[in-house]
Amino acid sequence: MTKALNILHISFSIILLLFLMDCTSDPMEIAEPDKSPPQAMILYPANGESVKGEIIIQVRSVDNDEVDSVIFLINQEKVSTDSSHIDNVFSYRWDTEISTMENGELIKKYAEDEFHYISVIAFDPYGNSYASAPILVKIDNIDNEAPTGFILSPFAGQNISSVVNIEVIATDNDSIQYVSYFINNVLQGYVQEIPYVFPWNTNLVESGNFYSLHANVKDMNDNITTIAPISVFVDNGVGTDITPPTGAIVSPPAGLIVSGEVQIIISANDNRAMGEVALSIDGEYIETIQQEPYYYSWDTAGATEDEEHIISVVLIDLAGNESTLNPIAVTVDNFPEQDTQPPTLTIFSPVPGQTLNGVVNIEINAIDESGIDHVEFIINGENNNLIDSIAPYVYEWDTENEFDDIQHWITAIGFDVEGNQSLAPPIYIYVDNNDNIIPNGTITNPIPGQTVSDTVNIEISATDNVGIDHVTLSINNIIRDTLYNYPYSYSWNTNEEIEDESHNISAVAYDSSGNFSPIGAIVVFVDNELNDNSPPTGIIASPISGQTVSGIVDFNVIAQDDTGISEVIFYIDGENVHNSNSEPYTFEWNTASLDNNSEHTLSATLTDDVGNITILQPILVTISN
Repeated sequence: MTKALNILHISFSIILLLFLMDCTSDPMEIAEPDKSPPQAMILYPANGESVKGEIIIQVRSVDNDEVDSVIFLINQEKVSTDSSHIDNVFSYRWDTEISTMENGELIKKYAEDEFHYISVIAFDPYGNSYASAPILVKIDNIDNEAPTGFILSPFAGQNISSVVNIEVIATDNDSIQYVSYFINNVLQGYVQEIPYVFPWNTNLVESGNFYSLHANVKDMNDNITTIAPISVFVDNGVGTDITPPTGAIVSPPAGLIVSGEVQIIISANDNRAMGEVALSIDGEYIETIQQEPYYYSWDTAGATEDEEHIISVVLIDLAGNESTLNPIAVTVDNFPEQDTQPPTLTIFSPVPGQTLNGVVNIEINAIDESGIDHVEFIINGENNNLIDSIAPYVYEWDTENEFDDIQHWITAIGFDVEGNQSLAPPIYIYVDNNDNIIPNGTITNPIPGQTVSDTVNIEISATDNVGIDHVTLSINNIIRDTLYNYPYSYSWNTNEEIEDESHNISAVAYDSSGNFSPIGAIVVFVDNELNDNSPPTGIIASPISGQTVSGIVDFNVIAQDDTGISEVIFYIDGENVHNSNSEPYTFEWNTASLDNNSEHTLSATLTDDVGNITILQPILVTISN
């Protein structure tokens, strides 16, 4: 028995030895572990976008193998994990109006009219992860934001003549209802569709005078913004323009290393009107640019490699006056030796158009596959060795060292470890350390020359770059009230005033920095014992005479009277088509059945409460369906 066991043991040892020898001659391959993280990008919403209600946050995430899951974070708080996807898109349904209970009170979890961070973390099955750069979105469930706008043209102080287009750029978080236009505080008309352009025939006013232009922008929720007025000079005579234009080469900045197609961007303006911009590179004429925006796409592939090239520009206005801008030098490098992919740069803060004061942080987000070496900050085209080599890339900018009350532009150049560089899209900001800008305003009701009676609401529009503190209201040069809250209105009992006389209404606006400005006074006539012999007044606001129209046309009439309008009758080609007894006085005219290219006369009559009648000036329009 013992002998048999020994033989069995020897046989097993031989078999084991042969197995080990076989393994040594042909070793088993062991797979390398997956160390590559996934990638993720937020598809929706876009960075800086306003959102409301329920939205679906969508993220595209990919991996060399597969993506296991994506975690969604809002304000760095985990809100959801999604492991299911279609075409590598992961999603989370976010209710921006969700409420939570705190101390027995129901409050909104996500603050209204504030920015919130959205970010995600993607995981593959092996635990590798990738965290996306956060984006900012603004919650706007309640539209309490007034629209914004500015007068694009003409510019303040401009000499104008003939027919001038008053163009307003207006934006809103929702949508614009209309833009109303005023000249010397008198309503001229309304524009309801983009572009917001109102043609002003300056031949109808006295030449050789300054005129005040302003506009009101009203959104669909009746929030109103009054655009600060500008003054222009009407000159329908023949004048000599000897003032040359001004401008700058905005991009690229001097000293930049460029490659591929480069956008040469030029700013230019003139006291009257620009004519053209002549561009040269290395002393060779390239192109004449005759309208804004003044830019040229330069293909550097045709330029000498690894050498400096000089960009020069000449500005020419319509009168032939010329200005030569300071030339800039850039270096062309289209063939880097190794890494050819430049870094990606974004200016996180400040935001474009922001008004700044004191010390502010300029924060740059820079990404590159080979790594960021450093970031150079450029302010108004100069870098002055403003360099940061450690993320986050931040420069503390003391704006009190800059010119006050003007625009400044900021950009940055990012360099990766291979020497590639790219330029962050430039932004413009406004420096305002010392509030030396006076407020402005207008008396919007009543209108100058109006006959008033009983109790009248005196309404004042006042704006300021920082904020209005209060408005003092005077009647006949005696202060009647101090108004602290918008809207600035005062209920005036005209029965306490002297009858059948003119009365002066004036106001002074004070801002929070102590600056003040008188608001243009108006004169009204008090008549409480009515003996109305004054006919009503008005205009056909739209369409305008000579306009070509089609489809459904809004036929709008503006009517005013010292006692009140009782009826507005609309006429087309002399036929009564509509009667209106209350504002707005509008008739929707369907032109679909009318002959193409046919002309039609639009007119209206106004009747006040005591029977006085006014026939409005007719207008002529052409049908084009």
